Amino acid sequence: MGGATASTALKLKMMPLFFLLASCLGQDRGGTHPSVGRAVIGGVFSKAKASGSLEYWGVCDFKNYYPDFPKLRAVPGPQGSAVELLREMFFVDDPEMRVSQDADGRIRMIEEDVPSDLLDVRIPHLQFTGEYHGIKFAIVTILKTPEVIAFRKEHKIGPESDWGPGFSLNHSAFAPEVPRVLGDLHDVTVRQALDYILQTVQGFWLYENCKNSEGGRNVIFGLIENVPDAALQQR
Repeated sequence: MGGATASTALKLKMMPLFFLLASCLGQDRGGTHPSVGRAVIGGVFSKAKASGSLEYWGVCDFKNYYPDFPKLRAVPGPQGSAVELLREMFFVDDPEMRVSQDADGRIRMIEEDVPSDLLDVRIPHLQFTGEYHGIKFAIVTILKTPEVIAFRKEHKIGPESDWGPGFSLNHSAFAPEVPRVLGDLHDVTVRQALDYILQTVQGFWLYENCKNSEGGRNVIFGLIENVPDAALQQR
């Protein structure tokens, strides 16, 4: 009895430490500065002239830099395919990340525990009119569909500023040299609509999920364009 009591007492003493460790591990996601993420991941995509997507847990600190990127490390003397290089970058610091390549060549970087619910929302009709220019407005067009807004409201997927129909655009939306995304899509998911943008520009779209203070989550979307060969040579 005495041994059992002592063992139980030891377990009880260790429980706070276990939960503290679990809590720290759960929060230890993302945090890589966007300039580093763009250079390291973007460099691989640009060199391979590839496109794809990045789905992950991050910080979403709107008071600081964002979007932050997953934890990763640059590969010294990189050799191998784009998929192999990316797997090596994430292998040590982000064991949840899986890197694969679709039959059409698109590279997917997906953390296994990231919810795909918002990406799976179906949109009956989506029209890219080209009224404004650039990929940022194309993403806004997807996020401002009634189906996406309704789903985010119902499931409290923030930020709340994205729950309404209104939006703002910066000067790049009016620059004539910026490529326009055009076309009509029918019965597509958010994921398929984001992939459609990659037919106009090469790069990878990102879907960053973050825990918020209310116990729910915020989501950030974006797209990192590949840089031209000349820019890669200057690095």
